[in-house]
Amino acid sequence: MRIVWGAVLATMVAACGGDKGSTDSGDATGTTTTGSATAGTATGGGSGGDADTDADADTDADTDADTDADTDADTDTDTDTDTDTDVDAVTISDLGWELHPDLSSVVYVTWTQDVATDAHIEFSVDDGIWMSSPVKRASAGENRQVLVGIPYSHDAIWRVVVGDRVVYGDEISTGPLPGGLPLPTLRASEPSKWASDDVWFLSSINQNDGGWTGGTYWTFITDRQGRMVWARSAPARHWTLFAQVSQTGDHILWDEATYWSDWDAGRGSKIHRTYLDEHIETISAPGLHHAFIELPDGTLAWGSQAHGGGEALAELAPGAAEETIIWTCAADWPGVSDCESNCLYYDETRNTYLYSFYTNSSVVEVDRATGESLWWAGTVPGGLSFDPPSSQFTWQHGISWTDSRTILLSSHALAGPATTLVREYELDEEEGVLSQVWMHDSIVHAETNGQAWRLNNGNTLHVIGSGAAVKEITPDNEEVWALTWESDRLLGQGEFVEDLFALVAP
Repeated sequence: MRIVWGAVLATMVAACGGDKGSTDSGDATGTTTTGSATAGTATGGGSGGDADTDADADTDADTDADTDADTDADTDTDTDTDTDTDVDAVTISDLGWELHPDLSSVVYVTWTQDVATDAHIEFSVDDGIWMSSPVKRASAGENRQVLVGIPYSHDAIWRVVVGDRVVYGDEISTGPLPGGLPLPTLRASEPSKWASDDVWFLSSINQNDGGWTGGTYWTFITDRQGRMVWARSAPARHWTLFAQVSQTGDHILWDEATYWSDWDAGRGSKIHRTYLDEHIETISAPGLHHAFIELPDGTLAWGSQAHGGGEALAELAPGAAEETIIWTCAADWPGVSDCESNCLYYDETRNTYLYSFYTNSSVVEVDRATGESLWWAGTVPGGLSFDPPSSQFTWQHGISWTDSRTILLSSHALAGPATTLVREYELDEEEGVLSQVWMHDSIVHAETNGQAWRLNNGNTLHVIGSGAAVKEITPDNEEVWALTWESDRLLGQGEFVEDLFALVAP
């Protein structure tokens, strides 16, 4: 829009103004005088006629030769040095690179140029495929740019690009994969059926196998080939299960839960904000044991086991010193005195939370403003019914609303083979029914954990918890992308990321 309106504005200025030095309309009309031409003429008099004996010879001749010559030669001394730089004349030199001291897949490239210009970095890991940093203004002198998206233990060629001109640097070599980080295997790949902006995959995983168990938990990012491009571990064997991109889209949040490692009711749990190349802040989240989310205004919310009420839904607003309790299962869920959650989802449209509990295989929708339980479904008496009855979820995880206002989740099968399903429901609050409208069987069993997301292209992302697998499925149940890990390593929440450069420090 700025380009369009700028062009319109420029056109309007050119039409209205013009160059004052080229035409002086005032002088052009000042040379015409009408007074002299009619000064001695008379039309009045009687029948005898006036011979006009006035001896006035009218010697007041108009001698104004209009000597006001327009000598404006446009002496404007503005030399207008703000011209486009001839990129062929820019000297680019001293190209170099170094690895981040703690993250050996994050690379800093440097170069020197003698004139300020727009510039960016292009780099390639796979033959013929180039990635690019954002175009930025490069200063005259030394410049530095971070590169992300290069897998560990890989080489990359790179070049500084100024206009149509490119200058190559020495080949980059990223560092080795961090010790203990589990690697996936690519099992399925149909790129033509992915959304074009679903480029990178963010999640977390336990270094140890054994399902729901302690160990070293890693937050990681892979490319679509399953190659690790970024990873960091949680300290002190604390758990990370809900890594996510912030609501602002410019950094990552990851949890450091102490509930299952220190057995402290989660009183030492924390949430971290971080760029890919720089830590931002650590926020205390007492009672955090499983899910947390960020609301659009930056408020953090989590299910707490340290605030009483069986379980409490806690919120921490930006800048607040203490949490606010929105709801407890003991006080606000009829018939329930104790509970423990595994998922939390905020719906801005209704200003409500979808809140999932593994202790009773039930889901409740909570009104954020009033703390009221609007409806629930599962094994808690008084809840919604299922249509058909066999579609009832059990041991469900990862609940969410889709854009079409259906509810999506990952669930065990109620009966039959022990596999993990994706179930999708329509909600009829008036009739009190959840009607299943779609189902996918992953043919993988996750004893615990899992998640389902509806993607922008209509596909579904299914993270299969301790089944150590993640899949993308079309509405026709075609598997178009899949990663698997060995054994039953526990996977946390996962999501696709469009642009890694949006996640680096400004």
